[in-house]
Amino acid sequence: MENFKIAVLIAGSVFILFGYLRFITDENGNVNLNNYRFTGGLLLVISGVVDGTRDLVKRLRSKNSLSAIAVYLGILLFYIGFSIL
Repeated sequence: MENFKIAVLIAGSVFILFGYLRFITDENGNVNLNNYRFTGGLLLVISGVVDGTRDLVKRLRSKNSLSAIAVYLGILLFYIGFSIL
């Protein structure tokens, strides 16, 4: 059971990292490190999740909606992983 818990937590981390990296990259896949030196782009990620959620409610397919789904799935997997005894 412990191995399953670890696997769920790792999968949650991967999904959150996938969504996070999609939010902070530009169209060419580059990250401007000067803008994210102290915050890690948290404001950009939070606004991207809000925009992605708005797109999900409108049933639109966009980069932000896919990233928001990945972040939400990662959070759900974290919740499940920490709930397992």
